[in-house]
Order: sequence, then structure tokens, then C-alpha cells
Amino acid sequence: MTPRPQFDSTYIEAELQELGATLHAEVTAFLIGGGAMAFRGLKDTTKDIDLVVTTETAFDRLLAALDDQGYEEVSELDETYQQLGARLCVENDDGCRIDVFNRQVANKLLFSDGMRQRSEAYLTSNQLSVQLTALEDIFLFKSVAKRPDDIDDMNTLVQTSLDFEAIEREIAAQIELLDGKQFTTHIRESLDTLYDQYEVQTPLEDVFDEYYAQYMHELEVRLVLSEDEPMSVEAIAEERGLDRSHVVEQLEQLKTYGYVEQTDSGFVDTGKRDAFNE
Repeated sequence: MTPRPQFDSTYIEAELQELGATLHAEVTAFLIGGGAMAFRGLKDTTKDIDLVVTTETAFDRLLAALDDQGYEEVSELDETYQQLGARLCVENDDGCRIDVFNRQVANKLLFSDGMRQRSEAYLTSNQLSVQLTALEDIFLFKSVAKRPDDIDDMNTLVQTSLDFEAIEREIAAQIELLDGKQFTTHIRESLDTLYDQYEVQTPLEDVFDEYYAQYMHELEVRLVLSEDEPMSVEAIAEERGLDRSHVVEQLEQLKTYGYVEQTDSGFVDTGKRDAFNE
């Protein structure tokens, strides 16, 4: 397979400038991934320009402008790109791809209010305003995307004195936005890989160990429930060999996120899944 071409920050900026000149109405887009790292001097080149918008209107405007600019939608995407889950993936004659996400990135994390506030203005071109996503948030996106180069980029980002307290606050915000803790298990796996490959540890390991334990405790209870046959707290405790108080605690958490429902006869699973997609 022929390697895809790489593009430096000068090329990316020129493409964004032209995109701004092509737009017919204002759009604010957030640059994430390798493009944002390139503009900060953390990468020499990148294969893609990853942009996030936060409204359907902005998405439609970008789609029309990219079409006018000569970008064509990529119809056949390899497995890595399919997992990326961009709302739009387009490519120009040079082989430069632009991936556009509408709020949710890689079908995983949601671009939150906190992420918008932490971003910084970088480029304004006619109708386009480009914000650079904070390195802390790029680190989180990299940790759930799990593409071949993401662990390498996570290692680079750790060397920049990341604000890990900001990352912890964002994790808590994502749990509320996604209605669940499933995504934290994937970040924990990436942190393990980061250590295996680079012997790099962060202050986040203990945080994710706690979230992982919470998620597994909740899952242990949820897996015995069905959507049709209610179970009492006592029946769940007996089935799993758990203390009644522990079962009650997990059921309360599951009810908070809408995963279980209490009926007159007991608890049932609602069938709901969180907004994080593996």
C-alpha cells in the first residue's frame, strides 16, 4: 500500500485560508489532532486536517465550501478511517484529507463547553475562524482514538507539561455528557500502552483505576438484569454473591444514567447504551 502524503503547517494554513475565502457565511471550527500539534511545533507533518464544528449549520456550510474548493468525498475508507467516524471525509488532488466532526469525535468523546473555553484563537480568514484545541483535550482524543500513531503523539504531548487537573475535570464532564464511564476503560488501556512503549506514567492512572473499578462494579450488577423480568435487590445480591448495600449503591448509579429502571416488582434493564461507541 502506497503511504499517504504528509503535509506541514504551511500547507495546512494555506488550505484553511482558502477555505475561509470560499465560505459564504461565518463558521467557527476547532482544529484537533496532528494539525493542531503541527501549528504548535510538536509535529513536522500530518496526513489529515481534523476539524470539529458544534452545530449542524456550521457543518453544512463547511460541506458546501469544501465542495466549492475542489475537495471530493472519500467513498472507500480503510478500517482505521471507518473507526474514526468523521461525519465527512474529503480529499483534494494533493491527497490532503479533511475530516469534519460535528461535536462528537471518532464516535467517542463529545466536544464540550470546557473544550471550547480551553481552545485558543489561531487563524481568521474571511468567514472562517479556527481555534486550536488545548493540548490536554487533544491528549484525551488521542487516548480513545487508538490509531497507530496516537500513542506516539500522547508521548509527545506528555512532554509539554500538561495540566492533568484540567484533564481530570474534563473526564468528569464527559461522564455526564456520555451518560457513563465506559470510555474511561479505553483511556486506561491507552495509558498502559503508553507505559509499555515509553515507560511514561501520568498522574491519571489512579483516577482511571477508580473509574474502571466503578464501571466494573456497575456492569457486574447490570449484566444480571433483563428488560422483561424484574429482579429484587436481594435476588441480584444472591445471584452475584454481593452485599445488599453494594448492590443498592450500584443500582442508584445505574438509575442516574438511565440504564436501569425500578418497577413495583424490582429492577429491569432499560436497554440504553451510552453515547461512547467502541
